[in-house]
Amino acid sequence: MRYPNKSNPTGEVSQNLTVNPTQVSRKRGGQKGNRNARKHGFYSATLSPAQTSQLWNITNLEGVDPEIALIRVRLQSSLQHDPGNRRVIREASRLLVKWYSANYRLDPTDRNYLKTVVENLLEIVSLRQSAIPHGSQI
Repeated sequence: MRYPNKSNPTGEVSQNLTVNPTQVSRKRGGQKGNRNARKHGFYSATLSPAQTSQLWNITNLEGVDPEIALIRVRLQSSLQHDPGNRRVIREASRLLVKWYSANYRLDPTDRNYLKTVVENLLEIVSLRQSAIPHGSQI
């Protein structure tokens, strides 16, 4: 089936066009290998087996809520790979404050204060992490 072109509404093939045999016409819709449906954000990546083990150790041995443990594991991984990533710090602080606000019914003033404190602490950890040579841990 041939779709009409805006410059050639009848769909007729012109005789003076040069055809490039290496150029393949694309089909409609998403092309193979595109990543348009991939989710972005803090929870987008999957956990490695080591991170999964760390998550369950934090949850079972330390008694931390699984949501907080997941935020902790993802944040640690992100800060090891890109210590100065402010977006990750903001997103982690937002998620932590959201969790605590829902569980402890914080009012807006306390919520804003907690967000500021958590974000500042994560900034400090990020700066310390960037000062440590790559491959080392805190």
